[in-house]
Amino acid sequence: MAQSTRTKFFDVGIFAEVTQNVDTFGANIYLTQMLSASLERHILLQEEYDDAVSIGNERLASRKEVELEVIESELQMATTMFDFWSESYS
Repeated sequence: MAQSTRTKFFDVGIFAEVTQNVDTFGANIYLTQMLSASLERHILLQEEYDDAVSIGNERLASRKEVELEVIESELQMATTMFDFWSESYS
């Protein structure tokens, strides 16, 4: 399918800025939700990890440690995306 070279209606004129603002708002809501969910999960996993260490369950502690690393990677990705959006739309 051939790519259209026409501009979209909302990319020009009085609605262009509104479209930009809606895109930015949507990205901010998504990233805020991602950060919030990741932080809540991190807190829970940290508590589970601490409990596993305190009872001496090394296998469970090791598994929770890996899960914590995954959550920390998610947080890193979210902050990277947030920085990108901040730089792109500021």
